Amino acid sequence: MSRKAFQKVGEFTPDKLIAGNTHPIDTKGVEIATGSGVLVRGTLINATGTMCTATSDVPVGILCDDVTQNSSGTTTALMYISGDFKASEITVGDDVTVTSFELELQKLGIFLK
Repeated sequence: MSRKAFQKVGEFTPDKLIAGNTHPIDTKGVEIATGSGVLVRGTLINATGTMCTATSDVPVGILCDDVTQNSSGTTTALMYISGDFKASEITVGDDVTVTSFELELQKLGIFLK
């Protein structure tokens, strides 16, 4: 039986989301809410598995990759739960800014630059 020692499982394209390595970058799985549509890498996710769109939302992490959730099934995605991130690269709803969530993010170990 032969096995491939190396195989491609994904691809990373460098961007400006991660802003440094002062704080460790940790990740965790999150269940994305049904009907959320397309969520891009860098989207700020709340406890219900959707994008933070109101100042009353409690953020739980930042999406690591693009996710599409239109079906009735469950989609699990990976999110950053700590680290240094560039505020201008984080996606939130139209009626709020990412700095509205800065204090809550710091409690998680996510620091904005």
